[in-house]
Amino acid sequence: MMPDTDRSGATGGCLCGAVRFEVQAEPMWIAHCHCHSCRHNTGSAVATFIGYRMDDVRWAKGERTFFESSPGVKRGFCATCGTPMSYEGDRAPGETHLYISTMDEPDKFPPRNHVFFEEKIAWFDTDDDAPRYPRSGDAGDLPVNQ
Repeated sequence: MMPDTDRSGATGGCLCGAVRFEVQAEPMWIAHCHCHSCRHNTGSAVATFIGYRMDDVRWAKGERTFFESSPGVKRGFCATCGTPMSYEGDRAPGETHLYISTMDEPDKFPPRNHVFFEEKIAWFDTDDDAPRYPRSGDAGDLPVNQ
């Protein structure tokens, strides 16, 4: 259940504070990603993202450094402390996907679904009723738990 809260404004940044961002828009989507690439990038069992239109995110302080993790995929991070900050890819032109834990108030942004669930670590699961999509959740990708 989504908390009854305004999610149109948000701020966040990296661990050391060298890179900061501001957003003045509602998120387009919020999801747990179970794909190998995102898990490997974060060193976590799951990566949780919040998607915005690129134009709605203002990088208020510092600069991200980018790593092209695969063709057409740029992952932004803080070069000082190494915090993963963002994902941008050809598959979602005009979007910036921010890692939820870089938000100053991540509790305001509960995930709405799981993507790339077929790649999840076998022992990892969450206790929620959110739809679980085998791949990206795009049209035609039906949830496995519905």
